[in-house]
Amino acid sequence: MSSTRTPSLRGLGFGLALSLAYGAFGQGVAGAEYFWDVDPGAGSGQVLSAQDGAYGQAVEALLVESTALPGEGTHTLGIRVRDTQGNWGPTFTTIVRVDPSVSTAPDIQVSMAEYFWDADPGPGNGTAMMAVDGDYNGAIEAIMLETDDLPAMGTHVLAVRAMDVNAQWGIPFRVIVDVLPGAVSFPEVQVTAAECYLNTDPGEGSGTPLLVQDGDFSDAFEVLHGGSLPVPVLAGVNVVWTRARDANGAWGPAFGVVANIDTTITGTVGSSEWQDERTFVLAPNPVGAGQGFIVRGKDMIGTARVVIVDAEGRTIAEHRFNGRVQWFVPLEDVSAGMYTVGILMDGEKPEWRRLVVH
Repeated sequence: MSSTRTPSLRGLGFGLALSLAYGAFGQGVAGAEYFWDVDPGAGSGQVLSAQDGAYGQAVEALLVESTALPGEGTHTLGIRVRDTQGNWGPTFTTIVRVDPSVSTAPDIQVSMAEYFWDADPGPGNGTAMMAVDGDYNGAIEAIMLETDDLPAMGTHVLAVRAMDVNAQWGIPFRVIVDVLPGAVSFPEVQVTAAECYLNTDPGEGSGTPLLVQDGDFSDAFEVLHGGSLPVPVLAGVNVVWTRARDANGAWGPAFGVVANIDTTITGTVGSSEWQDERTFVLAPNPVGAGQGFIVRGKDMIGTARVVIVDAEGRTIAEHRFNGRVQWFVPLEDVSAGMYTVGILMDGEKPEWRRLVVH
């Protein structure tokens, strides 16, 4: 058994009792006794054995020793001391509550565990968790990895509870789990077809097919650049659009590029590799209305102006920049159409670029 009571009262009261004994008789303590509940009279109580006069420790030992305690419940502990002249002092009493004893702490072990999703089927009716060497952490991880044991896609409640060696089930521990689509193997993405068209989208699958050999669509674009343009061929600045289809028959988004088509060329002769001598480029081009674009230069540029002119020659926007390699130009309240962008630098020849807004 164990006992509990107010430590401050015990220490203060017992100290006061000893002080009274010393103060009243002016002599040392020669003996002490205690009793529970009913006072048997001076000298008739249970002897308090103290080594070297340490009665404080004797009282501590009394409260710890379960064989010296009365039954469970609230009791009155009385203590008095005797001086060297054989005189007993006044009795000090205090209230002590004796609680049930805990002689050995049981080794709490998990002997079994189970889990369930959402609705509780009751203790012992869940899905058993198979643990190797009692490693239930690894068992929970196995639940998450085993797709056959997961519920349908969406948000669910996973509950786990364990049973001890006394066959007592504990309370369930719950956690929210978001089940996402699984992928056992990732399909290989392949391009099975491609098409192109000028300016206006005829609809997926209705453009001019891009013919390839051995799936080399890079060569197909080379041929397109060499003159195999979809009809009707329109002279001037146009937007050439291309898109591809995967193995599942799904068409991807269209990719457009601005092309200046010259219909007066009837043939080609050998020529050197084309070199890009432009100082500035616009990207992206074409650009969506309201998105804005970037003017990128080859080198650091000082002060410059960017002017946007519509098809009727009106300046609809003008921006100034200083000391950058590239600048972002916003497109506010600009409708779809063909525009001319001018880059004007101090002391330099202006450069003009076509910009397609869709």
